Amino acid sequence: MTNRVHGLVGFPGTNISASFREIRVPLASALNRVAEVYARLTEGACRPQAEALRFDASGDPRALDRYFPITRFLSDELPAFDALLGEVAQHPHFDVRLFGEGRADLSSELPRSARYLVAGHIAETFFYRRDILARFFAAPRHFHLYTTARAYQQDGGNAGGQYHSEREAVQLVLARLFEGFDGPTPGVATPGVAPFLHEFGHMLDFFDPASGGLRRGSDGLLPGLRPSDGDLFRPRARAAFLEGKRLELHRYRVRYNRLDTRDPLPIGHPYVFQNDAEFCAGYFEMFFRNPHYLAEQNPDLFHAYVELFGYDTRRGWERDFDFYINANREFYLSGQQPWPPGITTPG
Repeated sequence: MTNRVHGLVGFPGTNISASFREIRVPLASALNRVAEVYARLTEGACRPQAEALRFDASGDPRALDRYFPITRFLSDELPAFDALLGEVAQHPHFDVRLFGEGRADLSSELPRSARYLVAGHIAETFFYRRDILARFFAAPRHFHLYTTARAYQQDGGNAGGQYHSEREAVQLVLARLFEGFDGPTPGVATPGVAPFLHEFGHMLDFFDPASGGLRRGSDGLLPGLRPSDGDLFRPRARAAFLEGKRLELHRYRVRYNRLDTRDPLPIGHPYVFQNDAEFCAGYFEMFFRNPHYLAEQNPDLFHAYVELFGYDTRRGWERDFDFYINANREFYLSGQQPWPPGITTPG
């Protein structure tokens, strides 16, 4: 089901032409300057793709299409996506900050491309669900980026990124925004491990549309999958999601208990089967990065997301990111013992 609604209730008016105003400077010189800013801020750890640098230099929203596969099939709706991207990036409740070591606030130095990458992933997720997006931005939403791994760790960060439920913030090392967008052909993006999408999935799990706030605990469900979500609730999406989750859990238990290995493999890594929160975030990420494999292996789960978000992500991808898929398959085929399953499937 596709809901083609282009108004975003609750968003202020935005001067889109000003948002994407072209900066008239020699392009090569401008690209170098932006690259130097990233290198200086991150001690050389963050090297964005040329498209991100070109956006900083020109303000042309088409430079960012590499990062947002939805733009490949929007055609006449591209201006609507550009408008939504600008609205999210400039929304007063969209709080993106950059921290250095010692929690120094360097937000004023954050290149615009980083801010727009975060905004664009949100716009891509909810392009056809403006009702959820408006409810989501009814209160401030916090996204904390860090110049280096040390800066991130000094602020309580674990691994390379996380959702901090007490701070109600996604925390991510800046360089990780650009993961998953390099392919074998220059200028052609392929879906891959997308740390921001994973952590954003956690934030959405904690989001309570009924109150507009963020919960302290997870139930492993995205907004629109709970009856308590009111007019945002999609019963068919919930039923399909739970059916697909049961199938994944069955396949995982087969591997965990070393039963008949002729059963298809679970799609996700054992990491996402440790609890409902990781399953929610992991499969949310895969819907936007490995849609063909997800649809082939678990049609119910895939179509739950299509029903929930209003579009089929396969339309944006010619092929999936093989490394991510194969890495998970190799674990199960290696004979290693998977971790004990900890996910649930409520009725």
